[in-house]
Amino acid sequence: MAPNTTLRADSSNVSIAMHVDIPDALDNQPELLRREISKALGCVVSGWENVSPADVTIQHLSGAMTNVIFACEKKTQHNRKVLLRIYGTGTDAFFERSEEMHVFQQLSQFDLGVGLLGEFDNGRVETMIDGATCTAADIRDPLISTKIARKFRAFHDVNVDIDRHPRILKNIHKLFRDAKSKVAAATSISVDFDAFAEDIGTLETMLAAVPSPVYGNIMLSSKTDDVVFIDFEYSHYNPRGYDLGNHFSEWCYNYHGETPHLGDFGAYPSVDEQRAFCRAYLEADGAPTAADVEALRTEANTYALATHLFWSLWGFIQATQSTIDFDFEAYAKCRWAAFHSQRQNAV
Repeated sequence: MAPNTTLRADSSNVSIAMHVDIPDALDNQPELLRREISKALGCVVSGWENVSPADVTIQHLSGAMTNVIFACEKKTQHNRKVLLRIYGTGTDAFFERSEEMHVFQQLSQFDLGVGLLGEFDNGRVETMIDGATCTAADIRDPLISTKIARKFRAFHDVNVDIDRHPRILKNIHKLFRDAKSKVAAATSISVDFDAFAEDIGTLETMLAAVPSPVYGNIMLSSKTDDVVFIDFEYSHYNPRGYDLGNHFSEWCYNYHGETPHLGDFGAYPSVDEQRAFCRAYLEADGAPTAADVEALRTEANTYALATHLFWSLWGFIQATQSTIDFDFEAYAKCRWAAFHSQRQNAV
C-alpha cells in the first residue's frame, strides 16, 4: 500500500494524499500521460499495483465540461477497465468536495450509478460501465426517456444521509458573489450583474409559488439495457423539480456537435413529452392523475429556470478559470437568455 494511504471506515476504498499531474497537451505527451496515470492507478486500485505503463490503454473521453476523464484499460482481468476522473481547476468553488464524495459513496451502494474504487487529492477512480453515453438523440427516444424518468425516481427515493435543507437559492447567491468578483478581475468578460440580481429576485418569487416536495452523465448499459447515472457532482438536497427541469434543459444541448456551448431551446421537450416523462416518474406510486402530472410538469419547468441561472453563473466563473476547451462565456449567456425566453411559460 502506498505511503499516506488510508482505508475509509465506511468502505474498502483507498484514499491517498497524492496529486496526479496531467500534461496540458494531452495528445502531444502520451507516454508521460500513461506513466502518470498508471502510477496513480497502481496506488489506489486493487489489481493495478504492478502494471507496466506499456500495458495500459488510455482514452481521453471528450464532452466533460468540469473534469478531465479517462477510460483506462489493462490486459489482466481484475478491475481491468476503470474510469479516472481528474477534477477541473477551481471546481471546488462550486460545491463541497467532501460532501459530494459522501453522497457518491452512499449512492454507489444502491446500484444507481458507478462504484467508487479509490481517491486521491485531485480526483478519483470509478468502475467502468460497459455501455455508451446517451446522445442528444437518445434522451429524446420515448423508451429511453421513460427509463431515465424511472431512474430519477429511484434516485430520489434513496434515503441518503445529507443535509435536508434545499440548497439551490443558497448556491445561486454564492455563485453570484463569486462570479461578480471573478468577472470584475477578468477585463475580457462583461456581465450586467445588476440585471442578473433582478432575475434572481424574480426567480425567488416564482419558486415561492410552486409547492414541491422535497445527459452527458447518463449511460446506456450494454449488459442490462438500462440507464445508469455516472456523475453525482453538484448533488445537493433540492426539490425533485430541479433535477427534472435540469434534465429537460439538457434536451437542448448537443455536447458532441460543432457548437456544444449553444443550446437550441426549440428542442426543449414538448408538452406531450413532458407529460410522458412526468407520468413515468410518478408511476412508482401507481397510476397518477392528470392533475398530478400537470403539477409535476409545472414544478419541473419552474425549476428549469433555476438551473438556467445556476449554470449561467457557473459558466461565467468557468470562463475566468477553466483550462478545458469550451466557450464558457457563450454558454453562460445562452443559459441566461433561456431564463428570459422560458420564464413566461413556467408557471
